[in-house]
Amino acid sequence: MYKKIMVPLDGSSAAETALPWTIYLANAFQAGIVLFHAIEKNPPEQIHGDAHLANMEEASAYLESIKNSLHNVFHFKGDISTHVHLEETTDVAASIAMHMKELRPDLVVMCSHGRSNFTQAFIGSLATKVIGLGEVPVFLVKSHESEKSTGTDAVGPSISNVVVALDNASIHDKAIRYAEEFVQETGARLVLFSAVPRFGSLKGKDGGWGLMAPATSSALLDIEEEKMRQHLDEHQKSLAARGVSSSNAVVRGDPARKIAQETKKLEPCLIVLGTHGRSGMGAFWKGSVAAKVVSLTDSPILLVPLHE
Repeated sequence: MYKKIMVPLDGSSAAETALPWTIYLANAFQAGIVLFHAIEKNPPEQIHGDAHLANMEEASAYLESIKNSLHNVFHFKGDISTHVHLEETTDVAASIAMHMKELRPDLVVMCSHGRSNFTQAFIGSLATKVIGLGEVPVFLVKSHESEKSTGTDAVGPSISNVVVALDNASIHDKAIRYAEEFVQETGARLVLFSAVPRFGSLKGKDGGWGLMAPATSSALLDIEEEKMRQHLDEHQKSLAARGVSSSNAVVRGDPARKIAQETKKLEPCLIVLGTHGRSGMGAFWKGSVAAKVVSLTDSPILLVPLHE
C-alpha cells in the first residue's frame, strides 16, 4: 500500500505536470506527500525554460509555494512535507535514491518530457538510475515542455485500465502485485499483456540467431506464444481466486511498439513495467524497452524495480 509519495521537483513548470497525478494518487491511496528538491552544483541558469533554483532559500520557498498550491488550489486535505537536500550534488539520481532510504516513500512520482530523444536520455540518466539504485516503484508521467501547471485540469487524471506488461521471466511477475494495488484503490480494470516478437522483429543476438536458423526461430517463437498464453491464464485464475477480475492478451510483434499500440485503445490507462534499471538486450522489459515505451506513449507508466 502506498502511504507516502515522494515528488522530486526541479523548479520547472514542466516538472510540475506531475502534481495533478500526485494528488490523484494521494487521494486514491490516502497517502501523504513529500516534495523534494536537490541543490545542484553549478546549475544552468534555466531549466526547461524556467529559472533554476540556485540555493536553499530559493528551493525552500519554492517547495512551500507548491505545498500551499496543493492545499489551496488542488484542495488536498492530506499531509504534505518538504525536503531540500542542502549539499550541492552533481548526481541528482543518486541524491533522490539516497533520500528514498531516508524519507522511506512507498512511491516516487516523476515526469519525463515530450521529445522522444530527450525521453530516451531521461530514462537512461535519471528515472532508470533511480530504479537501479533504489527499491521503490517510480510513477512516470509524460510531460510536454509547452504544458504549464497552472491549476487543476477540467477533467483531471484518471485510470480506467491497468495494463501489466509481462515476459517469460518469473521475476517480472512481481509487477502484478503492484498493479493489483492500483486496481483495488482506483476501481480500474486489470489487463495482463505480453508481446512475443515475430521473426522479423528480432534484434541483437536474437536477430542474428534468427538469420542463421529462420525456421527454428519461428517455431520457437510460436511455442513461446503458447507458453505465454498459458502463463497469463494461470495468473488470471490466481487473481480470480483473490477476488480480482482481469483479462489477458498475447500479441505478436515488437514488444515496446505493441505495448504502446494496444494500450492506446485502453486509455486512460496505467502501464506497469518491471525494469532492472539498466539498458541492454538480455530481456525485453529492461531499461531500453522502458525508455522506448515512454517515447511511444502518453500514458503514465509505473516502473517496478526488479532485483534478482
